Amino acid sequence: MSGDDATTKEGAFGDFSEEAASKTVPWNVERHLDQDKIRTIHYGIGAIGSEVVRAVLNNPDIEIVAAIDAHPSKSGRDLGEAADIGHTLGIPVQYDVEPVLKDTFADVVVHSTGSSLTEVYPQILDIVAAEKSVISTCEELAFPWVRYPEISNKLDRRARESGVRVLGTGVNPGFVMDLLPLVMLTVCQGVKAIRVERIVDISQRRIQLQRKAGVGLSPRGFQAGATDGAIGHVGLRESVFMISDTLGWHLEDVIETLEPVVARRRKKTEFYSVEKGYSLGLRQSARGVMGGNEVIRLDLEMSLGAQEPRDVIEIDGKPPVRMLIPGGIQGDGATAAIVANCIPAIARSHQVGLLTMRDFPMLPYYRPRPVTREFE
Repeated sequence: MSGDDATTKEGAFGDFSEEAASKTVPWNVERHLDQDKIRTIHYGIGAIGSEVVRAVLNNPDIEIVAAIDAHPSKSGRDLGEAADIGHTLGIPVQYDVEPVLKDTFADVVVHSTGSSLTEVYPQILDIVAAEKSVISTCEELAFPWVRYPEISNKLDRRARESGVRVLGTGVNPGFVMDLLPLVMLTVCQGVKAIRVERIVDISQRRIQLQRKAGVGLSPRGFQAGATDGAIGHVGLRESVFMISDTLGWHLEDVIETLEPVVARRRKKTEFYSVEKGYSLGLRQSARGVMGGNEVIRLDLEMSLGAQEPRDVIEIDGKPPVRMLIPGGIQGDGATAAIVANCIPAIARSHQVGLLTMRDFPMLPYYRPRPVTREFE
């Protein structure tokens, strides 16, 4: 560039001296990224909560400052021991919730205590009242407005009043069967229907998940468990409505089915010995109907030795899309990663209220940092 051109550029855009450039921050990076580490409180140190603790410890930008769990096997122990980290962390797991929330300075509470929103709702309200944002693995919180409109509206109002954010997320619901299909819709127009299939081999998964899938039950026992809510995946309905609401599709009905995967021969695992005719797990589906047509179909199988585990997304649109993830996305590790990766977004977002994963157009593993831009 000529000397005259250089003078013109500096005159129009300011002095881009080396000193000035070193202070330049990209337009999309907030000044508050220079702040101290994001501080988290971990509420619930069960199987998933422990996975999240391990994931968070991998992020140098996050500092765990407190932990809460009322279970006798967790309360009073060092968090590193309670979460099976392999070493102590110098953070005791507290039994009493109120003093921790009230007296501990933190940006985000990571909440992992249950799947039922009606059960965990008082806990989340306490967190919001303490003016702390919350990320919860409660499945029914992923998109709660249809099933629990009153609770949803109250949570949203309280969060807005406190200036904080509430997010329910995980691998499913929260990603595989709702957010990921919505992301894939970016390349389509004229969408007519969406189908997502998730097949999970739970042979090596934790015993709590195998119980939830009804492993080892007789046909009668499986039906009884499905009726009283002890058996079955929580979240398919929430995923259906997140998709339909985002697309502006007004569903006439959501049809849900739940049935056992029956063993054809005896099968023995670490936790169970399943006899022929008994349950290896479940098949569950949720179908959204509009204009008499099935426009959303979510199919889930979780069973011992499930054949060809996979995640499949199919979109009937222009152009049509089919995405296959052989083996599928591993559940617990992925849920922990999602929660850990969402913490900076929740801590630094300017949004307030009850949010969903679709409210964050991009939650990248990469986190922008103030850098010096080069100018010619």
